Amino acid sequence: MARKPRLHFPGAVYYVTLHGNGQQQVFFDDTDRTRFLLLIQEGIEKFGHKVYAYCLLPTSLKLVIEVDEVPLSRIMQQLGFRYTRWFNDWHRQAGHLFQGRYKAILIDPEVHLLNLVRDLHLAPMRVGIDADPMRYTWSSHRAYCAREKVPWLDTDRTFLQIEDTGIRALMKFHSYVNEGLQAEPTVDFTRGSEADPRILGDEDFVRGVMKLSRQKYQPKINPEKVIKAVLDRYKLTEDEIAAPGKNRHCAEARAYLSWLFLETGCATLTALGEQLGRDVSSLSSAVRRLQLKAKKEEQVADRYRKLMNRIRR
Repeated sequence: MARKPRLHFPGAVYYVTLHGNGQQQVFFDDTDRTRFLLLIQEGIEKFGHKVYAYCLLPTSLKLVIEVDEVPLSRIMQQLGFRYTRWFNDWHRQAGHLFQGRYKAILIDPEVHLLNLVRDLHLAPMRVGIDADPMRYTWSSHRAYCAREKVPWLDTDRTFLQIEDTGIRALMKFHSYVNEGLQAEPTVDFTRGSEADPRILGDEDFVRGVMKLSRQKYQPKINPEKVIKAVLDRYKLTEDEIAAPGKNRHCAEARAYLSWLFLETGCATLTALGEQLGRDVSSLSSAVRRLQLKAKKEEQVADRYRKLMNRIRR
């Protein structure tokens, strides 16, 4: 399936991660890290976005960014390119520094911003680099707690969720982050929602994001609904469609079911294969054969369209 387009609108807040190519180090020393933070500042001055949090780890980096008119792709492309060029010149090496494209999850900041900032500040502890977020000098935690000044870091929106001001807000924030050391993470920020893997938020938030991004919103389809549509059409039970053997009627039903799973994205073929007791390669081959047949036989294509229309209702 084709990669979905990036989401963009002024005010969108993203959790961005970028990893070293082949898990190689992207920061060897403080000179590297200082240069990278300087490039972030220059990017903010040029593009007008906001950075709410950052964490630089030896083999990766994490950022929370709110964009304005300039899309995140341009911001990250320039940041990655400029740092790679400087890094290779400084360390006298060549080649790719980062592993492909950055990963970005668009988040609902009213729900997730404070927790996400804490997650970034705890990252060095969770990978065993340090035991105290206040001691780690290459995240935004010390700036949040007024232990150092990072002029371009924007903390106002995060502190609005602390519901206090002044020194009390700083103390509450530090306590909140430390509490996270003793608790399991409550949100997986590396993936989005069931409705859309690019977006972390409830269905109303996802719908609003798609509207602002001028993209069509399609609610996630329940795989059970897809299975029921095929079973009803072929007058089969779940046991019958999963039964071993080469019954032609059941094989055709499994092929349509696999095709619909792929097109709707309701679940993976791996999950379907486990449910039907078939390997993924056989399901994929059945889909390809059915798709080729649909190009030649209108009846096959029409059956697919009718099943899809029933599922979409």
